[in-house]
Amino acid sequence: MIPTHSARLSPLQAETVWTLEDAEVVERRGGQSRRFPLAKLKTLKVARDGAVLSFGLRRMAIPANTYAGGLRPLDHTASFAPFLEAVADAAGRAAPTAKLRTARPRNAEPVVWVMVLMGTGAAALLLFAAMAGAWTLGVALAARLIFVTILAAAVLPWMDRD
Repeated sequence: MIPTHSARLSPLQAETVWTLEDAEVVERRGGQSRRFPLAKLKTLKVARDGAVLSFGLRRMAIPANTYAGGLRPLDHTASFAPFLEAVADAAGRAAPTAKLRTARPRNAEPVVWVMVLMGTGAAALLLFAAMAGAWTLGVALAARLIFVTILAAAVLPWMDRD
């Protein structure tokens, strides 16, 4: 039996079907077909909600969820997990130097919460300073809070790098 997995990537697109055929992952969407030989696999990154296969400059993303009727996401892990196990097994034989990794949980969420709280604090500080008649002092203090929030936003792109 050929391992397969299917998902609708968008409610407006045709269903995409991934199959494992002769040490190649074949992606079919409508009338289009793309083949990715597992011998050229560099990285297989697996997460709970999908997988990303990197073949040098080419990449393939395989989601675990699909769109059902309307805009509701539907869990397809029943076909995703066995398909990914078969791909990982075939990749281990075809490309023994490929890196197989699991995705780490996101580290950026606490930084985003700090940014939200500091922005809220700056707004509250401005409001209370304006009510007390010390508008310039409120602006000076809020500017310092906003500056730290901007620095935290500058750190976000580096938080989830591999």
